[in-house]
Amino acid sequence: MDSPRILLVDDDPGLLDLVSDLLARRGHEVVQTGSGLRAAQLLKTERFDLAVLDLLLPDLSGLDLAQLALRDPDTVVVVLSGSTSVEQALQAMRTGIYDYVIKPFEVEQLEHTLQRALEKARLNKENKRLRSRLEGGEEAGPHLVGSSTYHRQILDLTERVAASGSTVLVTGPSGTGKELVARAIHAASPRAKQPFVAIHCGAIPESLLEDELFGHVRGAYTDARTDRPGRFLQAEGGTLFLDEIGTMAPSLQVKLLRVLQEREVTPLGSDRSVRVDVRVIAATNEDLQARVADRSFREDLFYRLNVVPLQLKGLREHPEDIPALTAHFIRQFARRMGRPLKQVDSEALRALEAHGWPGNVRELENAIERAMALGTDPDRLRLEDLPVSVAGAAPGSTLGAPTLGPGTDLPAFLVEVERRSILETLRACRGNRSEASRRLGMPRTTLIHRIKALGLSDGAPLEAP
Repeated sequence: MDSPRILLVDDDPGLLDLVSDLLARRGHEVVQTGSGLRAAQLLKTERFDLAVLDLLLPDLSGLDLAQLALRDPDTVVVVLSGSTSVEQALQAMRTGIYDYVIKPFEVEQLEHTLQRALEKARLNKENKRLRSRLEGGEEAGPHLVGSSTYHRQILDLTERVAASGSTVLVTGPSGTGKELVARAIHAASPRAKQPFVAIHCGAIPESLLEDELFGHVRGAYTDARTDRPGRFLQAEGGTLFLDEIGTMAPSLQVKLLRVLQEREVTPLGSDRSVRVDVRVIAATNEDLQARVADRSFREDLFYRLNVVPLQLKGLREHPEDIPALTAHFIRQFARRMGRPLKQVDSEALRALEAHGWPGNVRELENAIERAMALGTDPDRLRLEDLPVSVAGAAPGSTLGAPTLGPGTDLPAFLVEVERRSILETLRACRGNRSEASRRLGMPRTTLIHRIKALGLSDGAPLEAP
């Protein structure tokens, strides 16, 4: 999902700053206000993926504001409730609110709730886009891009395994597109019209992951005031994608194994099991067989997951796909940014093909997004638009980082590293020194001093030597 837009409403300025900073640090766009009336005006004129609303506002009922937010079926609403307004919070839950958090709260508790809500918002947006594409007669499935023999093998295996319904274990380095492959399998399967639910096992604390997967019933623990279905039940009839399965704690591995064997889940606090019809696709960048050997991952669970193994390679092992992937990302970001399509200069393409891509396809995507955002030529993507780490890979290029070898003048080497770091940051910020100082983590006055000392001031062009 593109960066989510979040409306934050609370009459406590300190809480506004705390929650806004928490969300902004994760790259989310936050609109905040302490006025219910102002929030109502914003909800009538603008669109938000998530609304976080205080129930007790001085100028407007929080419940009324929540109902206004819910007029947009794609907006997810979380309410903040004082302990004296728990009944109001429960009433809100019955009218469509996603969740509530009681004040005072632990930051981790709020962060976890908002993470769940943002995942729900992402699913809402994805389902809406899927419906739109289906109604428009477009092919709805994720598009695996490439032209190499390796790509054709992955595509063929993906299509064949899609119809089988078997559990799949996707392995490979980070950034190789494991979730994209999982989505492609789901989209090509008989379950395509049912939910695809993804969960990153490593991003959720061990103490909360069981609740996330299996859900809970009212009274399961102190704050469990309503039943909540877990991801297995949310994915009923569809596909559940368990990303980074290797991070799962041994105690939870036992419970997951039982679900895969019995095809039923038991929510926390319940003594009754619920049948589930869910296809599981798991993914990891770890060597699970090595984890089995050292007994940190259960052997029986490994074989339950590894029914159909699908191994992805790093981008450096199939560089023939770089031109097709580059063209795909250019189309993607041109559409998203409202920019014209660009042709790739031969020098830039040589650099893209020569780079080692330790971050794999994800790193390539980020490089193209940067080039599309910062490039000044409306028709061409040029070598200088690429990050220095990539542009320096071009044969004969002088844009690469300096190398430290035997006999290197260390002080001169460090000065050159600093110079290139500042230069690259200034170029990325289009010369905005305040933003560059923030990214570099140094005071603005220090940055200006270093710019002058390194000969980058007085309107000198921001170009590498």
